[in-house]
Amino acid sequence: MSTSIIDGTVEEVVTGRQRGGITVYKSIRFKLDDGSNRTVTKAVVKQPVSDELKPGARGRFYFFNAFDIRGFHGVRMADGRSLYAFPTNNQKLFLVLGLINLAWIVFKVTVDGEIPLLGLGLMILAVVGWIFMGKGEKEARQQFEADTGQSSKAAATGA
Repeated sequence: MSTSIIDGTVEEVVTGRQRGGITVYKSIRFKLDDGSNRTVTKAVVKQPVSDELKPGARGRFYFFNAFDIRGFHGVRMADGRSLYAFPTNNQKLFLVLGLINLAWIVFKVTVDGEIPLLGLGLMILAVVGWIFMGKGEKEARQQFEADTGQSSKAAATGA
């Protein structure tokens, strides 16, 4: 996983879909402090971080690019507010898929005495996805906590 920091002001936000406290943005355009622009597409953001991504919002925005998603996991606003929230929906999905495939494998072994190769492959993929997403969340939290950002008084909230 990779993480980066964007210091600047949100200029334009094009919202995609919203569900279950997660917002997927079509694009977010930033005016960076150095005067250049940066646009992030297909960003996945969890509330309350998504509530801060509005045109005119100024601060430090923490970006991640994990196993199969990218987005923002934290913000430190110019006024000192600080929020952290990593979207964990995909990690939960990988866990559920892994458990379903494990149950399928156990069922097929007890009934037919065979291991379904598709089930085994999907279970391995689910385990790998779960591990990488967990690693991504850990790295994102470490990045956010290690960076004092614009205000040493700001405390991380959310989870």
